[in-house]
Amino acid sequence: MKDARRSTSGRRSGQRFDADHGVVTEALLFLGELDPEAIGAAIDDATHYEPTPVKECRALLDALPPVDGWKFVDVGAGMGRVLMLASLRPFRQIVGVEVSGALSELARENLVRWRRAHDHLACKDLRIVCADAASYAFGRGELVVYLYNPFGERTLARIIEGLAAREDACVVVYHTPVNRTVLDEHARFELLTDLEFGAIYRLRA
Repeated sequence: MKDARRSTSGRRSGQRFDADHGVVTEALLFLGELDPEAIGAAIDDATHYEPTPVKECRALLDALPPVDGWKFVDVGAGMGRVLMLASLRPFRQIVGVEVSGALSELARENLVRWRRAHDHLACKDLRIVCADAASYAFGRGELVVYLYNPFGERTLARIIEGLAAREDACVVVYHTPVNRTVLDEHARFELLTDLEFGAIYRLRA
């Protein structure tokens, strides 16, 4: 599961974020109640939808090493809150990967509203890809991967192995790192920052 310890203040902050920006991201949804047939086998290892608390997302983004001009990918993007917050920073491109078609559509609608409300985003190339993250091709180039505990250890390990094979620089941001041993014990990744609620790792050169 994601973070069952989320406080009421965190939810209120999320509700304020939605109200201030005319979007809808604060919710607790189980994928099996949305579009299980479209999600397919990926649902077996997926967690529920719950957005990253605004304050904690900002803290993790602030803790990143220099990544200006890198591609940013949120794996398990849900309704797109992290994409919106990331767009205030100078990434080259921001992509949300979401297995649920229903959540993907909600995220697209949110991004339309977000763009209308913000004329001067640091990154204007925002995209939603409806796909199983286990088969998503991250592409070449310097990369930041964001994870809010989107699935279990099996799928996480598969994705981390794929990232470990990259030649380009890669940073992994892992909120609620339930299965952090996958990264802690991996020879190709090193821990950069541990904020307790989230950790940041870098692919070794």
